[in-house]
Amino acid sequence: MKMLDQHVEAVKNFIQSKKLSSELLLSVQLILSFVVLSVQQVEADSGVESVLLPWRTTVHLPGDARVEWRDGDGYKVHVYENGSDHPEEQHQFYRTRTKMNKHLLSTGDLSLTLKHPTDEDSNIYICIVSSREGNILMKKQVHLQVKATH
Repeated sequence: MKMLDQHVEAVKNFIQSKKLSSELLLSVQLILSFVVLSVQQVEADSGVESVLLPWRTTVHLPGDARVEWRDGDGYKVHVYENGSDHPEEQHQFYRTRTKMNKHLLSTGDLSLTLKHPTDEDSNIYICIVSSREGNILMKKQVHLQVKATH
C-alpha cells in the first residue's frame, strides 16, 4: 500500500505542476487503486482441460504494447509482443500450455488460458502491460487455486 501512496503522490505532483484538473487527479487515483488492489480469485480442479485467468480492459492499448504474464515466483508464463506470442521467452514449465486470444490489444481481452492445470500451478499470476519503452501501463493479479483430485 505504501508503494501505491508513493505513486499517487508522484502523479498528484505532476498533475498539479501541469495545472491539470482535480477531476483528472481523482480519476488517476481511482485507476491506480483499482489496478494495484484488484486480485481476482480463480479456482479449478486438477485434471480439467484448461482454466482461464481472466482480464478484460476497456482502456485503449497501443498496438506496440508488450503483454507479459508471470507467476508469483517471477517465471515468465506467456509473452505477447509485436503481434505475436513469444514462446521462446516462456519458462519451460509453461511452454505449450498457455494461450491468449488473437488481436488481444484491439479487443482488450488479455485473459490467459492455462491448459492441464495441476496443484503445482496454484500461484499468484501477474499480467503486466508495458509500452515499447518499457513503462508499465497496467498491471493485474490473479490468484489461481488448483485443487488436487483424489
